[in-house]
Amino acid sequence: MHPYPVKFHPIAKERVWGGHRLKPRFGQEGKQPIGEYWVLSGHPHGTSVVKNGPFAGKSLADLTSEYPGAYLGRSPQGRFPLLIKFLEATEHLSVQIHPDDRYAQEREGDFGKSEAWYVLDHEPGARITCGHTLSSEHEYRRALREKRIREYLLFREVRKGDMFFIPARTLHALLAGTVVIEIQQASDVTYRIYDWDRVDSEGRGRELHIDQAAEVMLYGAEAQQAGDPVSPKLLRRTDCACHEQLLACPFFTVERLLLTNGSSCFLPSAGGNPEILIVAEGSGLLWADGEPEGLPLLPGDAVLLPGTISSYRVAAKSSIHLLRSYY
Repeated sequence: MHPYPVKFHPIAKERVWGGHRLKPRFGQEGKQPIGEYWVLSGHPHGTSVVKNGPFAGKSLADLTSEYPGAYLGRSPQGRFPLLIKFLEATEHLSVQIHPDDRYAQEREGDFGKSEAWYVLDHEPGARITCGHTLSSEHEYRRALREKRIREYLLFREVRKGDMFFIPARTLHALLAGTVVIEIQQASDVTYRIYDWDRVDSEGRGRELHIDQAAEVMLYGAEAQQAGDPVSPKLLRRTDCACHEQLLACPFFTVERLLLTNGSSCFLPSAGGNPEILIVAEGSGLLWADGEPEGLPLLPGDAVLLPGTISSYRVAAKSSIHLLRSYY
């Protein structure tokens, strides 16, 4: 079977801090708040299943096993190394931290988690917290004992279109009133240190991971470096198109492509590895290596393009706003 661009069924995750705004985009119903939509994942805690073409019903793990050259390439993990989510926060997420690869592999049997947030929308005055002013583990533990941890958190205002890079070992939290696309290493290891004093109907708080967080956390000046939105780097601009690099880190690269007025553009492949197109807004069509019919691109789609294609064309119906990611 010939590898081709594939789309996946979203995996909806209920979260206490989630909401209902994104449900129509992902075909969800019900009263429970949804906080995360995993739109591309090879992680065992939620593995994506193909919904288009001859591979429909196969998992991403099936594709990377059967067609490693096309759908895995030179991956730093044995599985697909990136995980793509849409997040909707109507309440604050817990203040948390993720380990790096070394710690996660030694202690958790998983990989570390560096991540990036792309702000799709937000309420007026919405913020995130990223980084802190704690000078040492001693001060960290004292702040928790005295219930003063909020005093040490660094807050940043957000704007639509901002991208924030959150390296592993960085204390952070997505806060209420934000909708983001998250691009991250394929990992599901999170250490919570503070959950805004929330309790359930029986008065119980969520599990915290104070000791693990202490072992991976940065302190002092290093802990204050992350958190500012990244500065885009212009790659190409025409009257109807803008192509920018938003982020390049050791784990992934993220670019933004804006097409207006029904325009189209050709893009070369990412150099032999698969890549991902994420539809943030708008709609369009994708043609890859001479495919006779265009693949519809709709809001919320994450399309995995095999590394075996040499180039592809994207066309906007009226306008389309895409993120492109690869490793």
